[in-house]
Amino acid sequence: MTQRQPRRAYDEQGREIPPPTLADLRAEGDRTAFVHCDATGCGHEATISTDQFPAEMPFPDIALPLRCAACGSKEVGVMRDVVGIYARPRERTGWGMT
Repeated sequence: MTQRQPRRAYDEQGREIPPPTLADLRAEGDRTAFVHCDATGCGHEATISTDQFPAEMPFPDIALPLRCAACGSKEVGVMRDVVGIYARPRERTGWGMT
C-alpha cells in the first residue's frame, strides 16, 4: 500500500482525489489564501496573495515553501480564504451575510 499524502483527500476506495490547482481557484475569482501557523503556542494567521505561485500548483502545496512570519515555523496550514469568497457576492450585489 502506498503512503498517503497528508495534504490530499481520498475516496472510499483509497484513490487520491486530485486537489484544485491555483488556476482552478483563480477561474472562480480566488486570488488569496488563509494561512495559519500550527506550531504549539503560536497560532499566527494571515491572508496572502496566491499570485506569487504558479497556476498549475495544487492549492494545498502552497504551504510547503511558507514559514510563519511570527515564529519561523514550517508547521503552516492553508485553506481557501472564506472571507474573500463571501465578499465577492456582496461586492457584486450589495447583499451579504451579517
